[in-house]
Amino acid sequence: MLLVLTRYLFWQTAVPFVLATAVLTGIIWLTQALKMLDLLITQGQTLATFFQLSMLALPSAVNTVLPISLFCALIYTLNKLISDSELVVIFSAGVSRWAVTLPIMLLVGLTMIVVFVLNAYLMPAGMRELRTRLFEIRGDIATSLVREGAFTNPVSGLTVYVRSRTPSGSIRGILVHDERVRTKPVTYMAESGELVRTNNGPRLVMYNGNIERVTDEHGPAQSPVSILYFDKYTYDLSQYSNVHQVTEYESRERFLPELFNPASNDAYGQQYKIRLRAEGHDRLVAVIYPLMFAMIALACLLPAPFNRRGYTVRIVAGTFIAILARVIGFGLINLAATRPAAILLIYFLPLGVCAISGALIAGVTLENSRRWIMRSTPIGSLVRRAFP
Repeated sequence: MLLVLTRYLFWQTAVPFVLATAVLTGIIWLTQALKMLDLLITQGQTLATFFQLSMLALPSAVNTVLPISLFCALIYTLNKLISDSELVVIFSAGVSRWAVTLPIMLLVGLTMIVVFVLNAYLMPAGMRELRTRLFEIRGDIATSLVREGAFTNPVSGLTVYVRSRTPSGSIRGILVHDERVRTKPVTYMAESGELVRTNNGPRLVMYNGNIERVTDEHGPAQSPVSILYFDKYTYDLSQYSNVHQVTEYESRERFLPELFNPASNDAYGQQYKIRLRAEGHDRLVAVIYPLMFAMIALACLLPAPFNRRGYTVRIVAGTFIAILARVIGFGLINLAATRPAAILLIYFLPLGVCAISGALIAGVTLENSRRWIMRSTPIGSLVRRAFP
């Protein structure tokens, strides 16, 4: 019977948890994806590239929402079980509160494993790859230049027009007008061409065209124009790319060993060693937060007596405590980034909340605590002797 009950409670919690995770992840994923949409449009990237970059940011979004969605799923499930009197029947059958929490703890354990994997590998790996891809897109001057049937201005003073592109990748009808030097504008025109990527950057190779160049300092209105015809001419596009790759990874892009022990030649890591160490502890303590949120939800609703008016007050109180604890946790992380002595508080907060919630689930109340202190502790013995 206990196995059947465990399976039932597990799936009653797991299904809302998956749905809540999907909804919240979709919302956060959408907000992050919209930040990249403008860049992708201006750089002429495809819809497939947009979704690829969005998926790279997905581990970070999932890592953020998992504790929250677990808390929401538990609040929903426990409130439903209480409202439908299922918990009353379960407890009447002799099942203890801890037996009810067993399937929930199984789900919490799985969530903690997922959070650890996300923090240890998937999230920093995704952020690194995302940064690399965004660098490549910003530096892909060739893609932003060659747009079929459109005038493009990749940099100030440069205008490029391409009449058409063939399925094989070649280009027809090329016009490049360079007036970065106002007194000496240059115009390149060619019947056809192709984009070539080299180790030194992209090149535009043009065939059967001409170059119109002003030969005097007096400007195009007063100076003669020289025309040079060519069969083949290579135009360097890399000169217009001013994006430089940064090899120093930020805290979110680093794996745990790089946070706790940056290399001696890592200038960024050595400069912000305390901040990176605080980020590493934040990654580790994040594994405890699903347990903390679950214990808060259980402590709010599992010991609740039957109430026809519902449990809105308890749900609101539990939500407030969960939010407050997480906000304090963020504050402690910021404090630890400047004061390493606060690192212990990062772990003490969620563990302390879990301990208090566990005591409430076990039925410990203020009155029970007072009686236990008076009966079982040396302080209580002294009080009894002083006041018989």
